[in-house]
Amino acid sequence: MSVIALPKSASGLKDLGYLQDIPAVRQLGLLVLVAGTIALGLWLFFWTQKPDYVPVHAGLDAKSVDEASELLRGAQIPFRIEPSSGALSVPTDQVGAARMTLASAGLPSSNARGFEAIQGDQGFGTSQFIENARYQQALQTELARTIANLRPVREARVHLAMPKPSAFTRQNEPASASVVLELRSGSTLEQGQVNAIVHLVASSIPDLPPERVTVVDQFGRMLSNADPDSDDAIGARQFDQQRRQEAVYVQRIQELLEPMTGPGRVSAQVSVDMDFAQTEEASERYGPQTGLVRSEQLSESGNLGSAAPPPQGIPGSASNTPIAANTAAPNAAAPANAAATAPNATAATATSSVSGPGSRTAVRNYEMDRTLTHTRQAPGRIRRVTAAVLVDNVPAGVSETGKAPRQRALTAAELQRIETLVQQAVGFDAQRGDVVSVVNAPFARGALDPEEQAPPVWQNPRARDLLRIALGGLAVLVLIFTVLRPAFRQLIAPRRRAASVALVEADDEIPVTLSTPSAAKASIASPAVMNFDEKLEVARTAVNTDAKRVAQVVRNWVESDG
Repeated sequence: MSVIALPKSASGLKDLGYLQDIPAVRQLGLLVLVAGTIALGLWLFFWTQKPDYVPVHAGLDAKSVDEASELLRGAQIPFRIEPSSGALSVPTDQVGAARMTLASAGLPSSNARGFEAIQGDQGFGTSQFIENARYQQALQTELARTIANLRPVREARVHLAMPKPSAFTRQNEPASASVVLELRSGSTLEQGQVNAIVHLVASSIPDLPPERVTVVDQFGRMLSNADPDSDDAIGARQFDQQRRQEAVYVQRIQELLEPMTGPGRVSAQVSVDMDFAQTEEASERYGPQTGLVRSEQLSESGNLGSAAPPPQGIPGSASNTPIAANTAAPNAAAPANAAATAPNATAATATSSVSGPGSRTAVRNYEMDRTLTHTRQAPGRIRRVTAAVLVDNVPAGVSETGKAPRQRALTAAELQRIETLVQQAVGFDAQRGDVVSVVNAPFARGALDPEEQAPPVWQNPRARDLLRIALGGLAVLVLIFTVLRPAFRQLIAPRRRAASVALVEADDEIPVTLSTPSAAKASIASPAVMNFDEKLEVARTAVNTDAKRVAQVVRNWVESDG
């Protein structure tokens, strides 16, 4: 029977092995290593699944943060409060839902109160000064709320300066107002919107003219015009009108040519020279026709102009003849005909001596052919238009590979047709000195506009999430192959030692003790618990280590059994 031989010297203690060869220590170390590995793996997993947090609203006070956190907790939206700034943050993919939840509850709410501040009990000892101050504060808050409802405006503040009325002075100082606007990112206010804000404030305050309302944005720029008739205001309006007219022409050219050339293949610039001078013209013209009768009045009485006039002249035979009567009548009518031929003259014939008992009166008024013209030209008359159009090469069909279309230059006929279309779009007038130039050149597609370039990969939230997951998985694999696997090998496999064969003399009747590194438990446990494979491995190791001693042991066994 073979037993385990204890070492008889201090040097023989080395053959017992290391601490990891003790079963209890090995099991405890294995459990600790497995627990640490699982904890580290779980931490990496949750780290990869952890979303990015962004602030819901900036600048919330402590009370608003507490109310918002309760609402988000009730809506089951994860959130956290940043320890450095105290801001309330939620995951990126739930920012919209969080803001809608807070907006439905009226958050974030402004601390300033409007007319609701004067609805409560004012107290018995409140002075008139305090009442006026509260009323003015409430009026400012209500105006700020109204202005903040405009789409480009994020926040507004209104300051009113209302002088105290007095019964001892006839001339009171008019009120004034200042409006500070915080515009949203990328938003601007047109001049019409600024004028609307000015008139809104002026109409809400008694004795407040629009000229005494000042509007400023968050950058300190003056948005309102104190004097609309000043040279600067007029110049700004003229410049805006000119730029709008140029933008209209550019839009016309692009909308007209892009269906023919393709989107993004037309670049147009238009310069409009406008005349803003106000001119008035009055003209008076006389026509070719003269001596036109405007009015005529004739008055006759008696039997004037009868065929047989009564006898006239000296009684006798000479006065009764017809020749004497006919010569007297033309001589009497000659002055009337001379007066009728003069322009712009009035002819009047008094009592005629041709006939006896009656009288004749004639009045004629003459007018000239005259034309009066009064012309007033409105400012903003287009004096000259200059247009420059650059057209890219157009596709010439699909290439042989079928991947990228080929490009071709425009022909002279196509350029002439495009030039004609541009002239019609801008209202070309050669007498006015208009110029239209159309050039065909290939566009440089490689150099993109910085605004059109895609953001870098590391700025894409989805790319960052995928990269985090990949890094987490890689860290888990590195942990398994570099830490966990070698540790398991060290715990499971004992320290490899050279096989030793202890030979004892037969007379002492002490059995031989064999140990091998492949059978770690055999060096500690009794040989009775060793299986056949372990015994076979021990024998092979002993033969390979010291064949002579094994042969001597086998010889002794044979002699003892013999």
